[in-house]
Amino acid sequence: MKRIIFCVSLLWLTMACKESTDNQTATSPETGEAAKTPPTAAPDVVELTNDQLRIGAIEMGQVSYRNLGLLLQVNGRLAVPAQSQVAITAIQGGFVRNLPLLPGQPVRKGQLLARIENPDLVQLQQDYAENQSRLTYLDAEFARQKELSEQNVGALKVFQQTSAERNQVRARLGGMAQRLRLVGLSPQAALDGKFNSYYSVTAPVNGVVTNVSVNVGQFVQPADVIAQLTSSQGLYAELTVFEKELPQLREGQRVSLRLNNEGGKERSGRITYINRTIDADRSVRVVARLDQPDAHLAPNTFLKATLDLGDSRVTALPEGAIVSAEGKEYIFIVQPQSEPEKHDASATAGGSGRTTSEKGAQPAGSAEQHSTAFKQIPVRRGVTEGGYSQVTLPANFDLTKTRVVVKGAFAVLSQLKGGGEEEE
Repeated sequence: MKRIIFCVSLLWLTMACKESTDNQTATSPETGEAAKTPPTAAPDVVELTNDQLRIGAIEMGQVSYRNLGLLLQVNGRLAVPAQSQVAITAIQGGFVRNLPLLPGQPVRKGQLLARIENPDLVQLQQDYAENQSRLTYLDAEFARQKELSEQNVGALKVFQQTSAERNQVRARLGGMAQRLRLVGLSPQAALDGKFNSYYSVTAPVNGVVTNVSVNVGQFVQPADVIAQLTSSQGLYAELTVFEKELPQLREGQRVSLRLNNEGGKERSGRITYINRTIDADRSVRVVARLDQPDAHLAPNTFLKATLDLGDSRVTALPEGAIVSAEGKEYIFIVQPQSEPEKHDASATAGGSGRTTSEKGAQPAGSAEQHSTAFKQIPVRRGVTEGGYSQVTLPANFDLTKTRVVVKGAFAVLSQLKGGGEEEE
C-alpha cells in the first residue's frame, strides 16, 4: 500500500514540474511577461534598414506630372505603287531565242531582257519597202495628172483616183513604219533591203527581276507575260491602323519606321494619305512616305511603325521606379512609420535582470538601426520618353502625401522576393 501511494505521489510531482517548466517558457526570461509571437509580415511589404537603402542606392520622391508624347505602335509593310510593278510582254508573237534573266537580278532602263524571233517581221519589212516604191511612182503620177488636169488635157476623174491611191499608200507606209519602230527595227534598213526576223524586248524602268515566266524556245503571244520587274521608285510604307485609332491620325504626321531585317535601325517618314475605306477586319490602310528613299529596300518587307500623336500631361515616374514581376508592373510606396514603444526606465533597469553596467558593456555596432517599410502596388506603364514613363495609378492614390521609390526599385524587389531573408 505504501508503495502505491509513493508511486502516485511521484507521478503527481512529475506533472507539476512539467507544468511549471511550460509556464516559465511562456514568459520572458528578462521581463517576466508573456512572450509575444511576432506578427507575420505582409507578402507585399518589406522593411529595409538605412544601410540597405544606402547599399541599394535607393532614393524616394513623389509622382509628378510631365508632358510626354503619346505614341501609337502599328504594323505594316513596304509597298510600291502600281506604276513601279512592270509586266514584260511581247509586242508581237514569236519564239523566245534569248532570255538572259534570273529572279532577283537588277536591270537598268533600256537593258536587253529577251530576243524574240518572228518570221512575219520579214514580210512586214518587205511590204514596207514595196509600198515605198509604189508611193514613189504615185507621187510622180500625181504630179503628171495634176498638170494635165490644170491644162484641161486629162480627165479630172483620173487625177482624183491617183490622189486617193497615193494617200492610201502613204497612210499604209506610216502604219508599217510605226510597227517596225515598236519592235525596234529601222524602216530605213528595210528600204535598204536589210531585213531582220528578230526584235528585242528591253527594260522600261530600272528595277529588279521578280519572276521569269517563259523559257527559251517557247512561243509567246502579245498577251503573255515574259517576266516581271519591280522598281523601288516611289517606295512607301503601308501601315495597318484599326478603326478606333483613326481619329488620332492626320496627314503630315511624323512616323518612325523599323524594318524587321535591319536590326532596329530607325527610319523616318510622314503620313501622306489615309484611306477612308475600312476593311473587313476593321482596319484602315495608311500611306507614309520615307524621308530618305533607299533603292536597296525590298518591297513587302514587314515593319513596325511608331506614330507621334503629340504631347499630353500625364502622371510619370523615372524608369528606375518601375519594376516588372510575373507579367505585371509595380512601384513601391513608403509606408507610414508607427511610433516606437516607450518602456519605463525603472522597470527596464529593475525588471530586466540586467544592470546598467551590463547595458553599457554592449558593443557600439549592436545599436538598433532605423528601418523603412515599403509596399508594392501594381501600376500600368504607358509611353516612355526622356527617361520617364507614364504610370496609371490606383484610384485612391494620394499624389501629395504618398512617397515612392524613384530610384533603385529593383533592389527593393529583390529584398521582397527573398533578399530580405538573409542576415545583414
